[in-house]
Amino acid sequence: MDYTFLNEQKHYEAILSIFKGVLKNSDDPTEYEWFAEEEAERIAASDVKDMEKYVHMSDTKLFGNFANIREDWDYIPDFVGSEVKPWGRFDDVVKSIDDKTISEEDLAKFQEWCSDWFFTAFGTYNLKYNFATDLGELAYYDECEREMLELATV
Repeated sequence: MDYTFLNEQKHYEAILSIFKGVLKNSDDPTEYEWFAEEEAERIAASDVKDMEKYVHMSDTKLFGNFANIREDWDYIPDFVGSEVKPWGRFDDVVKSIDDKTISEEDLAKFQEWCSDWFFTAFGTYNLKYNFATDLGELAYYDECEREMLELATV
């Protein structure tokens, strides 16, 4: 069991689902599915590492964002639209994860809450926008390469 603050596999699946939604708007939604999978894997791994650093900061205020994971857990549990309701103090839960003394059930609940918090705090707009931009550039370069190959065979 990974004592992380986001479940990497579930986070990957959530991001991949978002990317597949973007792919549905393309001419061939399956052509760049490999790219969606690679990007979702890269971003999920990065988010897990970033969350690890973030929850251990003494000040979890985010510049330009009203979300604050510690305050949202301890004082504003309704900020997050999650079925999981906070229990105990945030710092105590983090310590129990660090010490690996948290139960598997509570760890799974905390990871679910953190995932819900993540998408509530940051939304999905930037994920969609950045993926669509990268996808557009990739499709453009693929089209240029196809044209170059056609010219070379003429």
